[in-house]
Amino acid sequence: METLTQYFLSVSIWFQQFPTWLNPIMKGITFLGNVEFYLLIMPLLYWCIDLSLGIRMGILLLVSGVINALLKLGFQAPRPFWVSDLVVGYSEGTSFGFPSGHSQNAASIWGLLMVSVQKRWVKILALLGIILIGISRLVLGVHFLHDVLAGWLIGAGLVYAFIHLEPAVSSWYSRNTTAKRLLMMGFVTAIFILLPILISPPFDFPVLPENWIKNAGTEINPYSYDDILTSTGSFLGLGLGIIMLGRKGTFVVEGKIWQLFLRYLIGVAGVLLFWAGLKSLFPDDISPVSYILRFIRYGLVGLWISFGAPVLFSSIKLSEIKKA
Repeated sequence: METLTQYFLSVSIWFQQFPTWLNPIMKGITFLGNVEFYLLIMPLLYWCIDLSLGIRMGILLLVSGVINALLKLGFQAPRPFWVSDLVVGYSEGTSFGFPSGHSQNAASIWGLLMVSVQKRWVKILALLGIILIGISRLVLGVHFLHDVLAGWLIGAGLVYAFIHLEPAVSSWYSRNTTAKRLLMMGFVTAIFILLPILISPPFDFPVLPENWIKNAGTEINPYSYDDILTSTGSFLGLGLGIIMLGRKGTFVVEGKIWQLFLRYLIGVAGVLLFWAGLKSLFPDDISPVSYILRFIRYGLVGLWISFGAPVLFSSIKLSEIKKA
């Protein structure tokens, strides 16, 4: 990894030669791969456009997030602006750099969209988004070229695996009881939490190289479990909500324009309440209490999106849940 870092450092320096007026544009593009963006766009798909596609894309996004966080802890590779003062980090980058999470998640989510929606303009826009998000990470100095390339490759691999495993998983889900579904959700979540502990035990991590800290110019916490807990908490909440909603019936996405509009406004208000509201109350440091509360916060966000909001929409006549 050190060899790749040195080899591609010159590429990172070259990308920093772009005019600085492009930086705000690149920050806007990179936002399309941020957690905040997914919190806004994924519920829209789930509540108002296509329930099935929303579930599939949500699950893939969270699994991709877990895998990316595990790989980062495993490789423990730096970001360009950590290793050279010739590269400026124009975007936040406190975790390890390899592989690029933005690039991987974009390739996963928009790649699945390209496979699922048979409209040429959707495929073109999705592909363009994947490419531009990766390029934005290079221009902003927060990833090496090999970080982005690996992210794209892993994301594409996840889409391939998802498409081929989905029939078997769906078959298992449909023929098993609620109790077994809940047990499986708990088991998978436990595995997601156990793996990073085996890779990099919490609260006992090595000292970072001094030049990384100096060049970064800001506090970096690459051994933090925040990304793992964000994805696993959301995964558990989303999964539990899907199971609970399934017991009530089928959530009807179709509706009048004003119903869809109100659904989204009310639903996103709930997302912000759990995500931003609890964030302002909970501690944000590297400690057991902070980690537990972060897991709970994102679990509530996932549960609200998949269960709480649809039930509320049904109760106030913005949608309906047809009995199974």
